[in-house]
This record gives sequence, structure tokens and C-alpha cells, in this order.
Amino acid sequence: MAHAAASEESISQTYPNVTGNIITRLGYNGDYQAEAPRVEADDVFLQVIASPIFHFSDGFRFNTELRVETVAPPNVSRAFDDEGLFARILQLEYDLSDQFSVHVGKMTPSFALASFVTPGMFGNSYSKEIELIDRVGFGGSYRFGDDTRGHHTLTFNTFFKDTSVLSESFGSNRGRTSIEDGGASNTEGFDSFTLSLEGQEMDRFPGLTYKLGLIHQGRGVDGVADETGFSASLLQTFQTAKGNSWSLIGEFAAFDNFEGTADNIVYASAGLVYHTGPWTAILSGTWRPRNLADGSEFDDYSVQTSIEYDLGKGYSVALAHEFNRDENLDNRRLGFRFSKVIELGG
Repeated sequence: MAHAAASEESISQTYPNVTGNIITRLGYNGDYQAEAPRVEADDVFLQVIASPIFHFSDGFRFNTELRVETVAPPNVSRAFDDEGLFARILQLEYDLSDQFSVHVGKMTPSFALASFVTPGMFGNSYSKEIELIDRVGFGGSYRFGDDTRGHHTLTFNTFFKDTSVLSESFGSNRGRTSIEDGGASNTEGFDSFTLSLEGQEMDRFPGLTYKLGLIHQGRGVDGVADETGFSASLLQTFQTAKGNSWSLIGEFAAFDNFEGTADNIVYASAGLVYHTGPWTAILSGTWRPRNLADGSEFDDYSVQTSIEYDLGKGYSVALAHEFNRDENLDNRRLGFRFSKVIELGG
């Protein structure tokens, strides 16, 4: 019966169509007790993340992510300044079969999990640094498994840093990236790659999602060596008899010659989420030790707590506090978000 329903749904589907969502946030960040040369500032901003997916046929689609957000850190207190519009993802994807798909374009290559799932307003403060944004390339995915063994996806990507006009932003311009800027994978050649394996819905491990990743990034013109690294991530969800839920997140990622330097760095992230009714309480953080080429080291970390309330109809509010140490300098900040999610194609 379920198969028949799925077939009827597939038959009734018309193309082209659009799915995805648009997230709009009115936000505030307030830094305080910052050690010089860090700046204490109040920052009021608008963020819009539009992620429409244009489906041209059952197996052919165009994935996009367009953003309006601040493109520079605050040097003084500001309100709705330094906001720019830019494209983060512009990617064509085609299913060769039920198991194989290929993709090409501007992308965020699959590697680690924490930057996407570490919870809380400031949960990805450090783990987002290893998110491979503004890359251009191509790749493919192989899906295997079943409802008993779980569903698994093996993904390969090869890429380089975007140096086209799409690396700029409209409004407040974040500037165009050039090959002279250096940095990992800024080579304008396909000598950087990621390989990842992700799985979930396994009968023997209910509520578990895992991800393993390997990365190699070619050094830019200012680099001393190519970057190599790996990541291992777990996400476990538990349901209680009363309908509440707990989620535990953990990830370990380590890199040699990070960003083409002679430094070695580790990102160890963890999170705890409790969800009951419209309320969500979160504790999460990342430890980021970095051994520098000159023999010194940074012992940085970020710890945040936040609480979120679902107002219904796509609206929510959240409050958070973060303590972080960045390059051995301490800083605290408060945050507020008022958010609206609009589903497309529903």
C-alpha cells in the first residue's frame, strides 16, 4: 500500500516545481568583557537564507542558497550595516539512477557534520571554520542500504576556491577573491578533494546518524604544504515515553598543515539538546587547540547555552550566551534571534 501511494504521488507530480525554504532572522549580538584587541560592540542585523530547489524533472534539479547577512565583523556598534547579498550554493544535480547522482557548480563540499548540526545560536562558532564554503567543483554520490541495514551515502567532491564574480556580494561588497589571496584550495585547479560516508536509520542503532570524512586541500600561493585531515561525527537522538527528546552530538576533526600553513589543529565539538513541547534547551561547544609552526600554541574554546521557543506557524525566538577564547583572548557575548521559516512548494 505504501509503495502504491508513493507511485501515485510520483505520477501526480508536475514539473518544473520548487521546494526548499526561506529563513528570515532579526538578530542581536552583544560582545562584552572582551580582551584587547577584541572589540566590545552591539550588532543588530537582518539575515535571510533562501534555499529554493528548482526541480526540472524527477531526477534533475538546481540547488541554491542565497544569503543576505553581514559580510564583515563589527569594529564599532552598528545596526543593519555591512549587509550584503551573495550566492553560497548554485549547484546542478542529476540522478543517474536510484543509487548514483552527480553534481556540479558552486557548492559546500561534504566533509564534516558539526558545522551543520552542532546546536544553539553560537553552536558552530568554531566548527563552521572547517565548512568548505565558496568552492567550485563537481562530484558524485552513491547511496546504498535498506530499511534494515540503514541508508548510507558515499560522496566524493573535487573543487577549488571560488575566484569568480560570484565570490563578491551585492550591497556591502565583501570583495572578490583572487588567487593572489592564497589559502587552502585557492589554486584554480582540481587538486583538492573530500570523501565522506554518512549513514542513518539503522535498525541496530535507532536514532543514530554517523559521518566520516577525509579531506585534502592544495596549498595556495602563500602556503607551505597541502592540508590533510579527517573527521568522525555521531548524532544520537532519544525519545522519552512522554514525547520529549534528547539529542547528543559529538565530532572530532584533525588537520595537518591547516589552511596550507605549517600548523596542526583539532576541532572537538559536542552538544546536548533537550526538547519538550515548544521549548528547546541547548548546551554545546568546541575545543580548538592549534600548534603553531613557531612552537607556540593556542588553546581556544567556545561554550554556549541557549533556549529557544517555538511560537508556531514558522515563528520562533531564541536567547543565548557564549564564552569563547580565540587565539588565547577571552570574550563573552549575548545573542537574540527572532526567526520566521517559510516553506516553499508546500
